[in-house]
Amino acid sequence: MGKPIISLDIDDVLSQTAQAIVNYGNHKWGHAHTIEDFTEHMAMMWQVDDGEAERRWLEFMDSGHFQTFDVIPDARRVLEGLSPKYALVAVTSRRAVLAPTSRTWLSSHYPGLIDEVYTAGLYGRGYQDAHLLTKTDVLKRVKADFLIDDQPKHCISAAAAGI
Repeated sequence: MGKPIISLDIDDVLSQTAQAIVNYGNHKWGHAHTIEDFTEHMAMMWQVDDGEAERRWLEFMDSGHFQTFDVIPDARRVLEGLSPKYALVAVTSRRAVLAPTSRTWLSSHYPGLIDEVYTAGLYGRGYQDAHLLTKTDVLKRVKADFLIDDQPKHCISAAAAGI
């Protein structure tokens, strides 16, 4: 029997993704948002219609900024403390095509700590590689025992599935 598996979200658990999105929108479209203004409902944040928000999101995803995200302070120290007793995997809502980029970023900032990256494709509606699984679907497939995520909806779903 192997180590229990802890599944970790990447965005805003290991990387400061929301801040990067805010910074990109401020620079690219002239907004003056702070991190407190961030919401997953980007149409509301950017005050644009859903179609324009999707276009902007896809532009951001294709921009290459995923490699420049800052780490969450102290996350590496915490993972180093967990890794002797737990297998650590990343389960992200990112598109499958971003898995190599995610692996590279994780290897650079959390070397030797994350065993694998799994994608749910929740935010890839405009792309062929979107498979639109829930995180809980992915967690069940990888037999995760625990989930660390910043989104209550994912935690509630995982808990309902016994994770």
